[in-house]
Amino acid sequence: MLFSCDDFVEKDIENEAISLLSPKNNLLTIQPTHTFWWDLLEGAEVYNMQIVEGTFSAVTYLVLDTTINNNKFSVTLYPGSFQWRVRGQNNGGETHYTTFNLTIDSTLDISNIHVPLSLPLDNEITNSDSITFTWQSITGADVYNIEIHDGAWGTQYSTPASMTATTYTEVLPEGIYVWAVSGFNNTTLTSTPFENPPRSLTIDTTTPGIAILNLPNHNDLLFDTLNTYTWTQDANTGGGTPTALTDKIYFYSDSGTTIIAGFPKPITSGTTQYVDSIGVDHFWKVETEDAAGNVAYMTNLRKARIQ
Repeated sequence: MLFSCDDFVEKDIENEAISLLSPKNNLLTIQPTHTFWWDLLEGAEVYNMQIVEGTFSAVTYLVLDTTINNNKFSVTLYPGSFQWRVRGQNNGGETHYTTFNLTIDSTLDISNIHVPLSLPLDNEITNSDSITFTWQSITGADVYNIEIHDGAWGTQYSTPASMTATTYTEVLPEGIYVWAVSGFNNTTLTSTPFENPPRSLTIDTTTPGIAILNLPNHNDLLFDTLNTYTWTQDANTGGGTPTALTDKIYFYSDSGTTIIAGFPKPITSGTTQYVDSIGVDHFWKVETEDAAGNVAYMTNLRKARIQ
């Protein structure tokens, strides 16, 4: 059997380079396991693959140094910055190394944390329809998505799909709302879950009605120093979701200019008692305020005399 010299000459690959395919150069990821993949090179019989933590010029730790005869190799790494490189080899020589960078950052996975909400506080009641929602930034979130819903996560109001700011202002009609914020990482495509339960907000911009004074009547003569004063709160229809009412009773020593010490006094029951001296005239009226801060007009001033 005859052989030519060419049958024993290895292909010269010393001026060749391996084309790396995956993971792409400078990839930033949360995934620890990767299949390293490169193009096959004609003339290369085996491939030397190396991975280091740090760089090949400043090695922190040699993770892998292996020689294989195919163009794929799977490795599970840990959070850190790495370089990986491959060269082709045959009995006659070897190619130059081709080097890529890879960073594994577990902090980019934000799927198990929440965005801390700042304002409005949970269960806040307000008489302003312009609401500024604020929240804290979190590491790993590139953008934020705020959702504002009617009632118990019902109808969603129009809000930006995403924003880099940590504040958002919306004008809303009267009603009860819930709201929450989610963060999103553009690199890992992970997002934080919405806070559960979401925060609640009540908007009531309707002024409550004027209270109706009952007893004593205007100009009544009273025959005891301790007397009971009663009134009826008017209906509170604020936004269909009325908030709690508180009344303030005012006592004056004259026709409405000099308030007696200790007043006004907040009352929730629609009745109170007051002690005065015999032979003294005093005047009284009531003002109603709801939990959102809407204040009704005061009642008319009534006069009573202790006989």
